[in-house]
Amino acid sequence: MENIELRANKAGKALGERLRGEVQPFQYHEVASRIFTAKFLLVNKSHSITIPDDISWERISSSHYDIGNLIDELFYKTVHNNGFNMESLSNFSLSKIGDHILYDCLMIIDQSSLTIEEFQDTNLTGRYFLQLIQRFMESEGKELGTSVTPEGLNRLMIEILNPSNGCVFDGAAGIGGSLIEAYRFNNDISMFGQEINESNVALAYMNAIINGIDLSRFQIAKGDTLFSPAFIKNDSNLMQFDYIAMNQPFGLKLNNIQMMDYDPYGRFSGRMGKTSKMHGDLAFLQHTVSSLNETGRAAVIVPLGVLSRSSHAERAFREYIVNNDMIETIVLLPNKLFSYTAIQTVLLVLNKNKQSSRMQQVLFINAEEQFTSRGRSQNYLTQDNIDSIIAMNEQSSTDTEDVKIATLPEIIESEFNLNPNHYFTSQTVDTQFGEVIINKAVYDDKVKNKRTLKEVAELSRGVNLPSKNTIKEGQKGYKVIQLKDVENGKIDLESVEVIPVKNADRYLVESGDIIIASRGTAYKVAIVPDHNETLVLSNMFIRIRIKDKAYKPEYIKVFLDSPVGVALIEGMKKGGTVKALTTQDIEDIEFPDIELNEQEEIIRTVKDAELKYMELLQQAHDVLKESKLNAYTKMGLRDVIKGLD
Repeated sequence: MENIELRANKAGKALGERLRGEVQPFQYHEVASRIFTAKFLLVNKSHSITIPDDISWERISSSHYDIGNLIDELFYKTVHNNGFNMESLSNFSLSKIGDHILYDCLMIIDQSSLTIEEFQDTNLTGRYFLQLIQRFMESEGKELGTSVTPEGLNRLMIEILNPSNGCVFDGAAGIGGSLIEAYRFNNDISMFGQEINESNVALAYMNAIINGIDLSRFQIAKGDTLFSPAFIKNDSNLMQFDYIAMNQPFGLKLNNIQMMDYDPYGRFSGRMGKTSKMHGDLAFLQHTVSSLNETGRAAVIVPLGVLSRSSHAERAFREYIVNNDMIETIVLLPNKLFSYTAIQTVLLVLNKNKQSSRMQQVLFINAEEQFTSRGRSQNYLTQDNIDSIIAMNEQSSTDTEDVKIATLPEIIESEFNLNPNHYFTSQTVDTQFGEVIINKAVYDDKVKNKRTLKEVAELSRGVNLPSKNTIKEGQKGYKVIQLKDVENGKIDLESVEVIPVKNADRYLVESGDIIIASRGTAYKVAIVPDHNETLVLSNMFIRIRIKDKAYKPEYIKVFLDSPVGVALIEGMKKGGTVKALTTQDIEDIEFPDIELNEQEEIIRTVKDAELKYMELLQQAHDVLKESKLNAYTKMGLRDVIKGLD
C-alpha cells in the first residue's frame, strides 16, 4: 500500500491536470479541498457535525448531474445546522464547474485517496488533506505557499510550549496548522485564530473537521490581526491568551501606518517602540506580547534580522522584552525549511512568568544542523530533530557547542543584540583549508592585544545601483565594482561595467582600500589595486579605508581572509532574502594588534606563499598537460588536435 503522502501527491497531480483550463490555477485547491471534505463528512462515522439526511456520498459520486449544487448544498446546510462560525465554507461554489469535470474529480478522489476504513482514522485523513493542499499551494505560488507552515515547525512550536490547558492563539493562522497541532498535543485546550485571507479561513475549518477537532473549541476569525483584531474583551481590551504559536508574515509592509499612532490597544507607539511601515515583523511581535496574559508563553517564528537590526523601533522592542525578562529561548533554525523563501529564521520563545531557574537569562540554541533533507533545495524537521531541540531547551544549566546561556547583563552589554550567532563561542566555517571550528572565546582570551576596525579605519557602504530598465543607451556613468568583478581576492578591473549612478563622489575607492562583500553567499575580500581611473563601489560591498598609518591594508586583509576573520564576519551576517552585512556589524571586529614591521613580515610571508602556490599550480598543470599529450600521441590522436602546443 502506498503511503498517505504519495497517494495525496498522485491525486493532486491528476486533479491539477483535469482542472487545467477549466478553473484558474489558484482555485485548484478550492475544488480539491471541498470534494475531499465532502467525502469525509459523508463517510466518516465518528465526527459530531450535523449533516443533512438527504445527501450521501453514494448519491453525489453516482450522479452525473448537479454535482456542484449537491456539494454546495451539503456545505450550506452543514454551516446552518451547526452552531459554529463556518460561513466561509460556503464562499466558493462548485456549481459553476461543469458536471463532467467534477465527476472526473470525484473519481480521482475515490480511486487515489483513502478507503472507507481509512476515512475513519482522522490521523490519516489529516495527513492526506495537508499533503494535498500543500502540494497545490506550493505550486500555485509564493503568496499561497505562505499559508502552510511546515508541519515540523508547527510541532516544534507546540512541543516547546507544552500546553497543558487554557487557550492557544495564532494571529496569522493560515490553514490552522498550529492550532490543530496544539489540539493533537492536548485536546483539553481551546483554539483561537485570525486570518486575513477568506479562502484560508475556509481551509482552516475544513482542516479542523478532517482532523477530528472539536469545533466547539475551535474558532478562526477573518480579518486583519494588526488593524482589526477580532478577539476583544469588554469592548476595549485585547483578549489575552495562555499560549501563542505563530509563524508570522516575513517582511510585511504596513499600508495603514497612520492608524497605528491611534491604536486603541497601545501596541505600536509606546513602550515597545514606534512601528513604521517597514516593520510588519515588529508589529506582529508587539501584538503577540500584548495578547499574552500575565502567565502567558509564546513561540513565534520570525526573521533573524528582527533580533539584531539597528532600527530604533526594533531595538526599542528588544530592550523592552529583555528588560522585562520575557525571553526564555531563541532557537536558530535550519535554512531551507520554507519552500518560498531563503530568509534565515529563528524561533523566539517568550514567557511572562519564567521559572526562577531561568530568570535573568536567555537560552540560545543553534539548531542549524537539526534537519533532514528532501532534495537539494528543501529541508524539514523530523521528530528526532524536534526531540533534539526540545532536549537542548530543557538543558538549561550548562553551555555546549550548540547551547549558550547568556545573562541579561551580557545581552545589555551587547547592545540588546539577540542574534544567536553573537553568543556562540565555537563556530564551524568553510575556509580555503576546508571546514574548521573556531573558538571565539579562546581568541578573546589568548590574543590580548587587539584593535577594532573602527579604531583604525573609516567604513562605508557602496552606492545603490539603478535598475537595468531605467538605464538609457549612451548614458554617461562611472565604472562600478560589483560582486562579479571580484574573484580569488582580486578585482578584475577589465570586467568593471560603466553604470550611471548618483552622488558618485561619496562612493569612490582609492588604491589600498579594502572591500568586503556585504551580500551574497560567497565570502569576498579584496584590496583596490593601483589604478588611474575613477572607480565607484556598489552597494554589494563595504569599503574599509585604513586611516592609521601604523596598519597596512594587506595585513588587515590577511586577517579577514583567515579562518578567524571568516568566522567573525559570517557570525555577523543577518537573515534576509540574501545575507547582508552593515558597517555597524563589522566595525567592532577585533584584529591582532602587532608592530608595523611584524605586519610587513607577515605580508611578505603570505605573498611568497601565494607566488610559490601559483608556480606549483602551473608546474602541476604543465605536467598534466604533457602526460595527456603523450597519451594522445600513443592513441594516434596528436595530429588531429590543433592548438595544444
